Amino acid sequence: MQDNEEFFDVRVYKRYIKEGLTTQKNYEKHIKSLPDVSDKATFLIVDEEEETGEQEE
Repeated sequence: MQDNEEFFDVRVYKRYIKEGLTTQKNYEKHIKSLPDVSDKATFLIVDEEEETGEQEE
């Protein structure tokens, strides 16, 4: 069984586990090994009026 970054992509990892290309244990190990980069997050404020093009009257 070969494990690389593509096997842990959140969009496809379940399929790879089901196909036997990786395991749930390997996936969890990979997730735990990722660095915490939450301090680098950028928050966006979305104005719903601007997004929908509607204005309150």
